[in-house]
Amino acid sequence: MNELKARIIFVDDDKIQHMINRKNMLRLNPNLELIFFENPYSALDWLESGEADLLLLDINMPEMSGWEFLENLENRGIQIPAYMLSSSMDPEDIDRSNSYAAVKGFLIKPLQISAIQSLLE
Repeated sequence: MNELKARIIFVDDDKIQHMINRKNMLRLNPNLELIFFENPYSALDWLESGEADLLLLDINMPEMSGWEFLENLENRGIQIPAYMLSSSMDPEDIDRSNSYAAVKGFLIKPLQISAIQSLLE
């Protein structure tokens, strides 16, 4: 995805994470189209008709967990490669992320520049 035009969807209830991720990702690739959702229900509705290349999904959100979000995607027939975001290195979360076909990896928040670079390659 490096230097290519790509659309990345973020679903995370933390506005500060959105601000940091937008700044760092656009610094590495200004051609990215980044769409941020604080509310997972709004993101699901958008994904029903919108297309994106990648989903970055927070695990712990008040309205709906990242796991519930993934189940909703599957139930709606929406297929998009996803990376789970968490501020903890809980081995159970890492194991659980491996049980979803859509999940391509597990990233620790806040996203480090090196993690973003790997993601965009």
